Amino acid sequence: MAVNHLVSKTLKSLIKIPSSRMAAMVILIVAAMMTPDAIQAADSDISDDRLKEIVKEVIRENPKLLMDTLQKYQADQKKQQQERQLEASFKNRIEDTVSSHNPQKGPADAPVTIIEYTDFQCPYCARGSRTLDLVRKHYPDKVRVVFKNLPLKMHKQAEPAARAALAAHKQGKFWEYHDRLFQNSSNLKDETYAKLAADLGLDVDRFNADMASGEIAAQLQTDMEQAKALGFNGTPRFLVNGVEIKGAYPPDYFVTVIERLLEENS
Repeated sequence: MAVNHLVSKTLKSLIKIPSSRMAAMVILIVAAMMTPDAIQAADSDISDDRLKEIVKEVIRENPKLLMDTLQKYQADQKKQQQERQLEASFKNRIEDTVSSHNPQKGPADAPVTIIEYTDFQCPYCARGSRTLDLVRKHYPDKVRVVFKNLPLKMHKQAEPAARAALAAHKQGKFWEYHDRLFQNSSNLKDETYAKLAADLGLDVDRFNADMASGEIAAQLQTDMEQAKALGFNGTPRFLVNGVEIKGAYPPDYFVTVIERLLEENS
Protein backbone atom coordinates (compact mmCIF):
# COMPACT_ATOMS: atom_id res chain seq x y z
CA MET A 1 0.00 0.00 0.00
CA ALA A 2 2.89 2.34 0.78
CA VAL A 3 4.25 2.09 -2.78
CA ASN A 4 0.78 2.69 -4.27
CA HIS A 5 0.41 5.73 -2.06
CA LEU A 6 3.82 6.99 -3.15
CA VAL A 7 3.04 6.55 -6.84
CA SER A 8 -0.34 8.27 -6.56
CA LYS A 9 0.92 11.14 -4.42
CA THR A 10 4.00 11.81 -6.53
CA LEU A 11 2.21 11.60 -9.86
CA LYS A 12 -0.28 14.20 -8.67
CA SER A 13 2.08 16.76 -7.26
CA LEU A 14 5.77 16.27 -7.88
CA ILE A 15 7.08 15.11 -11.24
CA LYS A 16 6.48 17.47 -14.17
CA ILE A 17 7.18 15.50 -17.34
CA PRO A 18 5.30 16.23 -20.61
CA SER A 19 4.55 12.55 -21.27
CA SER A 20 2.22 11.12 -18.62
CA ARG A 21 3.34 7.59 -19.54
CA MET A 22 6.98 8.52 -19.01
CA ALA A 23 6.11 10.20 -15.73
CA ALA A 24 4.39 7.06 -14.51
CA MET A 25 7.36 4.98 -15.57
CA VAL A 26 9.81 7.20 -13.68
CA ILE A 27 7.74 7.00 -10.51
CA LEU A 28 7.36 3.24 -10.68
CA ILE A 29 11.12 2.84 -11.12
CA VAL A 30 11.84 5.20 -8.24
CA ALA A 31 9.33 3.43 -6.02
CA ALA A 32 10.95 0.07 -6.79
CA MET A 33 14.36 1.41 -5.83
CA MET A 34 13.32 3.06 -2.56
CA THR A 35 14.48 1.72 0.75
CA PRO A 36 11.98 0.51 3.39
CA ASP A 37 12.68 3.66 5.44
CA ALA A 38 11.91 5.87 2.46
CA ILE A 39 8.70 3.96 1.74
CA GLN A 40 7.69 4.29 5.38
CA ALA A 41 8.29 8.03 5.17
CA ALA A 42 6.28 8.28 1.97
CA ASP A 43 3.38 6.46 3.58
CA SER A 44 3.27 8.95 6.45
CA ASP A 45 1.87 12.43 6.36
CA ILE A 46 4.91 13.84 4.56
CA SER A 47 5.13 17.17 2.83
CA ASP A 48 5.42 17.42 -0.92
CA ASP A 49 8.80 19.14 -0.59
CA ARG A 50 10.22 16.31 1.52
CA LEU A 51 8.86 13.66 -0.84
CA LYS A 52 10.46 15.50 -3.73
CA GLU A 53 13.81 15.35 -1.95
CA ILE A 54 13.43 11.61 -1.32
CA VAL A 55 12.74 11.00 -5.01
CA LYS A 56 15.75 13.09 -6.03
CA GLU A 57 17.99 11.17 -3.64
CA VAL A 58 16.87 7.85 -5.09
CA ILE A 59 17.52 9.08 -8.64
CA ARG A 60 20.97 10.43 -7.70
CA GLU A 61 21.95 7.13 -6.10
CA ASN A 62 20.71 4.95 -8.99
CA PRO A 63 21.24 6.90 -12.22
CA LYS A 64 22.35 3.96 -14.38
CA LEU A 65 19.52 1.69 -13.29
CA LEU A 66 17.01 4.46 -13.94
CA MET A 67 18.46 5.20 -17.39
CA ASP A 68 18.69 1.52 -18.39
CA THR A 69 15.10 0.92 -17.33
CA LEU A 70 13.82 3.99 -19.16
CA GLN A 71 15.68 2.98 -22.33
CA LYS A 72 14.18 -0.50 -22.15
CA TYR A 73 10.75 1.04 -21.63
CA GLN A 74 11.20 3.25 -24.68
CA ALA A 75 12.42 0.30 -26.78
CA ASP A 76 9.41 -1.76 -25.69
CA GLN A 77 7.07 1.11 -26.56
CA LYS A 78 8.68 1.47 -30.01
CA LYS A 79 8.37 -2.27 -30.65
CA GLN A 80 4.70 -2.26 -29.66
CA GLN A 81 4.06 0.73 -31.93
CA GLN A 82 5.74 -1.06 -34.85
CA GLU A 83 3.63 -4.15 -34.21
CA ARG A 84 0.45 -2.06 -34.24
CA GLN A 85 1.52 -0.34 -37.46
CA LEU A 86 2.32 -3.68 -39.06
CA GLU A 87 -1.09 -5.12 -38.18
CA ALA A 88 -2.77 -1.99 -39.55
CA SER A 89 -0.74 -2.26 -42.78
CA PHE A 90 -1.70 -5.90 -43.28
CA LYS A 91 -5.33 -5.06 -42.65
CA ASN A 92 -5.39 -2.02 -44.97
CA ARG A 93 -3.35 -3.06 -48.00
CA ILE A 94 -2.69 -0.58 -50.78
CA GLU A 95 -3.14 -1.37 -54.47
CA ASP A 96 -0.64 0.13 -56.88
CA THR A 97 0.07 -0.37 -60.58
CA VAL A 98 3.33 -1.28 -62.30
CA SER A 99 4.13 -0.36 -65.91
CA SER A 100 6.90 -1.24 -68.32
CA HIS A 101 8.75 2.04 -67.68
CA ASN A 102 9.25 1.16 -64.02
CA PRO A 103 12.70 -0.43 -63.54
CA GLN A 104 12.46 -3.90 -62.04
CA LYS A 105 14.73 -6.68 -60.84
CA GLY A 106 13.93 -10.16 -59.68
CA PRO A 107 11.67 -12.84 -61.18
CA ALA A 108 8.59 -11.45 -62.92
CA ASP A 109 6.51 -14.22 -61.33
CA ALA A 110 7.94 -13.77 -57.82
CA PRO A 111 5.30 -14.29 -55.10
CA VAL A 112 6.34 -11.03 -53.40
CA THR A 113 6.65 -7.67 -55.15
CA ILE A 114 8.20 -4.70 -53.36
CA ILE A 115 7.35 -1.34 -54.91
CA GLU A 116 9.64 1.40 -53.63
CA TYR A 117 9.13 5.16 -53.93
CA THR A 118 12.49 6.86 -53.66
CA ASP A 119 14.32 10.20 -53.74
CA PHE A 120 17.98 10.07 -54.84
CA GLN A 121 18.97 12.87 -52.45
CA CYS A 122 17.35 11.24 -49.44
CA PRO A 123 19.86 9.52 -47.09
CA TYR A 124 17.13 7.26 -45.74
CA CYS A 125 16.38 6.14 -49.31
CA ALA A 126 20.03 5.18 -49.74
CA ARG A 127 19.74 3.07 -46.59
CA GLY A 128 16.49 1.57 -47.86
CA SER A 129 18.14 0.66 -51.15
CA ARG A 130 20.89 -1.23 -49.34
CA THR A 131 18.25 -3.03 -47.30
CA LEU A 132 16.45 -4.16 -50.45
CA ASP A 133 19.73 -5.52 -51.85
CA LEU A 134 20.09 -7.67 -48.73
CA VAL A 135 16.45 -8.76 -48.94
CA ARG A 136 16.85 -9.85 -52.57
CA LYS A 137 19.97 -11.82 -51.72
CA HIS A 138 17.97 -13.58 -49.00
CA TYR A 139 15.02 -14.25 -51.35
CA PRO A 140 16.56 -14.46 -54.86
CA ASP A 141 13.61 -16.39 -56.32
CA LYS A 142 10.79 -14.99 -54.24
CA VAL A 143 11.11 -11.20 -54.34
CA ARG A 144 10.79 -8.74 -57.20
CA VAL A 145 11.67 -5.06 -56.67
CA VAL A 146 9.95 -2.31 -58.67
CA PHE A 147 11.39 1.19 -58.58
CA LYS A 148 9.39 4.43 -58.68
CA ASN A 149 10.61 7.99 -58.31
CA LEU A 150 9.29 10.40 -55.70
CA PRO A 151 11.64 13.42 -55.77
CA LEU A 152 10.87 15.75 -52.88
CA LYS A 153 10.70 19.50 -53.50
CA MET A 154 13.19 20.25 -50.73
CA HIS A 155 15.87 18.26 -52.61
CA LYS A 156 16.80 20.41 -55.61
CA GLN A 157 18.75 17.67 -57.42
CA ALA A 158 16.28 14.86 -56.79
CA GLU A 159 14.19 15.58 -59.89
CA PRO A 160 17.09 15.80 -62.39
CA ALA A 161 18.62 12.70 -60.76
CA ALA A 162 15.34 10.86 -61.31
CA ARG A 163 15.30 11.86 -64.99
CA ALA A 164 18.93 10.79 -65.34
CA ALA A 165 18.19 7.37 -63.86
CA LEU A 166 15.31 6.86 -66.27
CA ALA A 167 17.56 7.92 -69.15
CA ALA A 168 20.10 5.28 -68.06
CA HIS A 169 17.24 2.78 -67.93
CA LYS A 170 16.63 3.31 -71.66
CA GLN A 171 20.15 1.97 -72.25
CA GLY A 172 19.72 -0.98 -69.88
CA LYS A 173 21.86 0.45 -67.07
CA PHE A 174 19.30 1.65 -64.57
CA TRP A 175 20.42 -0.28 -61.51
CA GLU A 176 24.10 0.44 -62.05
CA TYR A 177 23.29 4.14 -62.48
CA HIS A 178 20.93 3.99 -59.49
CA ASP A 179 23.77 2.72 -57.31
CA ARG A 180 26.14 5.45 -58.51
CA LEU A 181 23.56 8.13 -57.75
CA PHE A 182 23.16 6.93 -54.17
CA GLN A 183 26.92 6.73 -53.77
CA ASN A 184 27.05 10.43 -54.73
CA SER A 185 23.74 11.51 -53.18
CA SER A 186 25.29 14.20 -50.96
CA ASN A 187 27.16 15.78 -53.89
CA LEU A 188 24.75 15.69 -56.83
CA LYS A 189 25.00 18.55 -59.34
CA ASP A 190 24.18 19.17 -62.99
CA GLU A 191 27.53 17.95 -64.33
CA THR A 192 27.31 14.73 -62.30
CA TYR A 193 24.77 13.01 -64.52
CA ALA A 194 26.63 12.94 -67.84
CA LYS A 195 29.85 11.98 -66.04
CA LEU A 196 28.20 8.98 -64.38
CA ALA A 197 26.74 7.98 -67.75
CA ALA A 198 30.18 8.13 -69.35
CA ASP A 199 31.71 6.15 -66.48
CA LEU A 200 29.17 3.39 -67.18
CA GLY A 201 29.92 3.38 -70.90
CA LEU A 202 26.58 4.82 -71.99
CA ASP A 203 26.04 6.78 -75.19
CA VAL A 204 26.23 10.20 -73.55
CA ASP A 205 24.60 12.12 -76.42
CA ARG A 206 21.65 9.76 -76.38
CA PHE A 207 21.59 9.89 -72.57
CA ASN A 208 21.43 13.70 -72.54
CA ALA A 209 18.67 13.72 -75.16
CA ASP A 210 16.63 11.15 -73.25
CA MET A 211 17.11 12.95 -69.96
CA ALA A 212 15.63 16.11 -71.48
CA SER A 213 12.85 14.33 -73.38
CA GLY A 214 9.15 14.73 -72.87
CA GLU A 215 8.81 10.96 -72.67
CA ILE A 216 10.90 10.71 -69.51
CA ALA A 217 9.29 13.83 -68.05
CA ALA A 218 5.92 12.07 -68.51
CA GLN A 219 7.20 8.87 -66.90
CA LEU A 220 8.44 10.80 -63.89
CA GLN A 221 5.17 12.70 -63.65
CA THR A 222 3.24 9.42 -63.66
CA ASP A 223 5.27 8.12 -60.71
CA MET A 224 4.71 11.34 -58.78
CA GLU A 225 0.97 11.39 -59.49
CA GLN A 226 0.65 7.78 -58.35
CA ALA A 227 2.48 8.64 -55.13
CA LYS A 228 0.19 11.62 -54.57
CA ALA A 229 -2.91 9.48 -55.18
CA LEU A 230 -1.69 7.06 -52.53
CA GLY A 231 -1.06 9.89 -50.06
CA PHE A 232 2.72 9.44 -50.08
CA ASN A 233 4.56 12.65 -49.24
CA GLY A 234 7.78 11.30 -47.74
CA THR A 235 10.49 8.86 -48.69
CA PRO A 236 11.32 6.07 -48.73
CA ARG A 237 7.97 4.35 -48.95
CA PHE A 238 7.52 0.65 -49.72
CA LEU A 239 4.58 -1.53 -50.68
CA VAL A 240 5.24 -5.22 -50.09
CA ASN A 241 2.35 -6.96 -51.84
CA GLY A 242 0.38 -3.91 -50.78
CA VAL A 243 1.61 -3.92 -47.16
CA GLU A 244 2.92 -0.42 -46.53
CA ILE A 245 6.29 0.18 -44.87
CA LYS A 246 7.01 3.82 -44.06
CA GLY A 247 10.69 4.63 -43.82
CA ALA A 248 14.03 2.84 -43.87
CA TYR A 249 13.27 -0.12 -41.64
CA PRO A 250 16.03 -2.72 -41.11
CA PRO A 251 16.16 -5.95 -43.14
CA ASP A 252 14.66 -8.09 -40.37
CA TYR A 253 11.46 -6.02 -40.49
CA PHE A 254 11.11 -6.74 -44.22
CA VAL A 255 11.81 -10.42 -43.53
CA THR A 256 8.97 -10.46 -40.99
CA VAL A 257 6.57 -9.02 -43.57
CA ILE A 258 7.76 -11.29 -46.39
CA GLU A 259 7.61 -14.47 -44.31
CA ARG A 260 4.07 -13.67 -43.31
CA LEU A 261 3.09 -13.03 -46.94
CA LEU A 262 4.72 -16.27 -48.10
CA GLU A 263 2.86 -18.15 -45.39
CA GLU A 264 -0.41 -16.63 -46.61
CA ASN A 265 0.31 -17.91 -50.13
CA SER A 266 1.46 -21.38 -49.13
